[in-house]
Amino acid sequence: MGNIYKDKFQDHWNASLAYAVAAKCPGALTYLKRFSAYQLSEAPGHEREAWQRLRTLYDEGPQERLPTLETDLRRMEEKLGLPPEQRVYKTP
Repeated sequence: MGNIYKDKFQDHWNASLAYAVAAKCPGALTYLKRFSAYQLSEAPGHEREAWQRLRTLYDEGPQERLPTLETDLRRMEEKLGLPPEQRVYKTP
């Protein structure tokens, strides 16, 4: 369902919800939790929550620090105007 919401309807909020539900199913693929956060970062009005979820994934360790996560996290830090001490990616 996440793919349908994302690809067919460009509905990032519902795509995020669908991926989150799928991630909680027994035997779920590990990337579904990341996909939920990625889609949330595209949903207008959910920037703070998206940053928190992306940051939680980042803090889980190097295995989660994939290029898309890093790009989305950096974008959310800029969009939210976070002070340098709260950022993973410091701006010069």
